[in-house]
Amino acid sequence: MSLSRGHKLLLTIGGVAIIGGIGFTINAHSQAGHTKQSQVINLSAGSEIMSLDPAKMTDSTSNSQLTQVDEGLYRLNSQSKPVNALATKTTVTNNGHTYTINLRHDARWSNGHKVTAHDFVYSWRRTLDPKTKSEFTYVFTNIKNADAIAAGKKQPSTLGVKANGNYQLTITLSKPVAYFKKILAVSTFYPVNQNAVQKYGSKYGTSAAKTVYNGPFTLTGWTGTNNTWTLKKNPTYYDHQLVRLHQINYQVIKSNTTAYNLYQSNKLDTVTLSGEQSVQNKTNPELKTLAGGRIGFIQYNQHDHVAANQKLRTALSLAINRNQLTHKVLANGSIPAKSFGVRNMAKNPKTGADFVDDATVSYDLAKARTAYRQAQQQLHQKQLTLSITCGDDDASHQIAEFIQGQLTSHLPGLKVNIKAMPFTAMLGKVSKGDYQLNLTSWAMDFADPSQSLTILTSDSNSNMGHYQSKSYDRAMQAAEGTDALNATKRYQDLVQAGKIALNDQAVTPLYEGRSSILVKSHLQGVVYNNFSGAANYRTAYVK
Repeated sequence: MSLSRGHKLLLTIGGVAIIGGIGFTINAHSQAGHTKQSQVINLSAGSEIMSLDPAKMTDSTSNSQLTQVDEGLYRLNSQSKPVNALATKTTVTNNGHTYTINLRHDARWSNGHKVTAHDFVYSWRRTLDPKTKSEFTYVFTNIKNADAIAAGKKQPSTLGVKANGNYQLTITLSKPVAYFKKILAVSTFYPVNQNAVQKYGSKYGTSAAKTVYNGPFTLTGWTGTNNTWTLKKNPTYYDHQLVRLHQINYQVIKSNTTAYNLYQSNKLDTVTLSGEQSVQNKTNPELKTLAGGRIGFIQYNQHDHVAANQKLRTALSLAINRNQLTHKVLANGSIPAKSFGVRNMAKNPKTGADFVDDATVSYDLAKARTAYRQAQQQLHQKQLTLSITCGDDDASHQIAEFIQGQLTSHLPGLKVNIKAMPFTAMLGKVSKGDYQLNLTSWAMDFADPSQSLTILTSDSNSNMGHYQSKSYDRAMQAAEGTDALNATKRYQDLVQAGKIALNDQAVTPLYEGRSSILVKSHLQGVVYNNFSGAANYRTAYVK
């Protein structure tokens, strides 16, 4: 869901367990007589938790943990369809402009307070308040006055959401949205407990002790900076009798080799494999290859004079052999990116073609060198030096080294440096604009091309490359506005936006994330694919 959420995805239990970008669910309402007494599993994460505050959370580790300890109006099922979570009944009126949602009466926070409609109103207003500095205000854009509030032009109290007593919520949209319930499943729309936020102030969500929970699990052992924590079954969760799993032990592991060795010694119950490890385990019955609704790409800081050169960006994109990247480096089932999106998010209403086939990127060394020579002339430099900022995990570093080799060998006079650093440091630099090129990825919360395309709009808080295009903005505005309920016109708008972004090389798509994982035999049979994001069943059992 965000730039940083895609940097290094991880496994979590429930609606979506994410391992290195994989949509992987351990779904499991237990059946009597099929459970062990211990009900404990051991998992790994690719990076530290940064925040458990829905308004401030930006990374995949935090997001995946949040979807296990909190609950929203809806969750996405295995087909990425929204199903009721805290919502019990939804009525849509006023030609799609008004949503009236009835809530459960038996949901509680871990501090004993009831979960009410007021918690949603408070949470959403707080996220949109410019004082909060949330990076995800754009997901509220279809709610009345949301954009004006985020821009500081209107007060949060004017947001088109109100509580009708404790257990009914009314949402007024500025324009109809066909997939609005899917949006509401995103963790940014989770409620927060006002008393807890006011009690802890700016420290809310910065440690396990300064967070309250309303989901299937509570989190313990997280101090705000450490690399281990535990999820424990939440006794106050309204469906706690269906949560058969008692405990999930997490540890941060950035090395594939370390994680693999721990799996082999039965200290981890799942592991994401490197390409070489995938080949070694191709006949292993514990091997699973799953798609994850994630696009890997290079984003460019267009406030940087060199990175802002469109001919240079085009040359870089044309010079990267994505087939080699996915087959020889990743070697985990990932496939070359054909556009700034992933497969199975949308189909052409007329032809049935996949969205990624209607807006494509290519590999062409001759054209790459021509564009590179044009860039050298425009920049008045024969020798160019670029730096790629990336995470310090094994996979990110391997991809960066491959890109470095491709660019320096194919484009004469180009030098590429790699700046690998811990995830939190990288996120900080990128957020501040202290980078030139950034190797990153984006995880989709639900199946729609707008999930990735929206971040390139001029007013998106996640547009960390500062890409600006009036024609791109107009296409996206049409898709989300006048054409929102016309499937054919909206699809055409999205394809147009995708083509504009590729022509401008707003970002350089690299691969659609898939991963090869090993899953211990006691968890076999409870795995399915899904787009990452809002949690699904979030319960699990060990046979």
